[in-house]
Amino acid sequence: MTTELIVVGGFLGAGKTTSILSIARHFLSEGKKVGIVTNDQGSDLVDTNFLKASGMSVLEVTGGCFCCNFEEFITKVQTLAEQKMPDVILAEPVGSCTDLIATIFKPIELKYMSKVILRPLSVIVDPKRIKRVMIEDNSDFHSEINYLFIKQLEEADIIVLNKIDFLSEEEIKNITEFIKTKFKAADIVCVSAKKDLNVDGWINTIYNVNTSKARTLDIDYTIYGEGEARLGWLNLTASLASDKSVDINMLIEKVMNQLKEEFKKSNFEIAHLKIYGVSQEDWSKASITSIHEEMDFSKKAIKTSTRWNVIINARVDAQPEELKALLEKLFFKVVETENIKILDLNMECFKPGKPNPTYRIT
Repeated sequence: MTTELIVVGGFLGAGKTTSILSIARHFLSEGKKVGIVTNDQGSDLVDTNFLKASGMSVLEVTGGCFCCNFEEFITKVQTLAEQKMPDVILAEPVGSCTDLIATIFKPIELKYMSKVILRPLSVIVDPKRIKRVMIEDNSDFHSEINYLFIKQLEEADIIVLNKIDFLSEEEIKNITEFIKTKFKAADIVCVSAKKDLNVDGWINTIYNVNTSKARTLDIDYTIYGEGEARLGWLNLTASLASDKSVDINMLIEKVMNQLKEEFKKSNFEIAHLKIYGVSQEDWSKASITSIHEEMDFSKKAIKTSTRWNVIINARVDAQPEELKALLEKLFFKVVETENIKILDLNMECFKPGKPNPTYRIT
């Protein structure tokens, strides 16, 4: 049995995980079996837990991107293929990763094409991000980070303009016309993954366009590395306990909003900030993708509980030690104010090393 492999890239905060969940549900509704491979520079991922809580078969590659851990990535794809026998595997690379055609697609084509069918590269884009970075030239990120964002779009076979439920018809028209002018090689699809708008149109496009494996990026790996190194990455896991039932939605909202205000004061732009809370009976997930945006719940918990496990993933344009100090101060303050005890706490905070792909075939 040959499995289809669909790679869904895009910058941090674009809505890749929600998009992957939405497209997976469409395949499942057609009677297809689906597996998912997630990816991150660190461990303890909100996205992996979110997808598993939604009933998906998920494996993850952590501690580096797919391209720098290519053999592990292939092993996870093969493990899913052999154990779950899916018709489709969806792969979500790190949100700061680019150059996927040369480092993922071409090595697969040369070494593993007998086992998988590669579908075109989809790149999810947040409309507000593309407006700020490229149309208005008003990004709060350093230029090296914007370089990664632009390079991701340059190599896309399909640019998926997400979150259109927040846009007017005029805004959609202006942004898509800009994309068509700037990135002529890509097909454009407009969706709202959260609202399940036109996801079937995206799937149709995947099966009706050709991959661009003959085309690889002209990319400066020095700038690429500097862009990734600009971002502080923080992952926190904590077990929380209280004598009284805790409204996890309220706790998440307090932590999120206080962090956003502190980041705004320090001019630390958010690439993404995600918090996931889970008890034995319910779970909640929220995210924020800019210091200028409001937080958004993917799902709110209906039930309260005296015991919660919490995962926080933060990707912020700040030095790791500054990010760690701010998050520790605010998280501990909110938890203490609510008379909640921390029974167990793990935290990692770092900046990614220079990209070093296992293969790069141009």
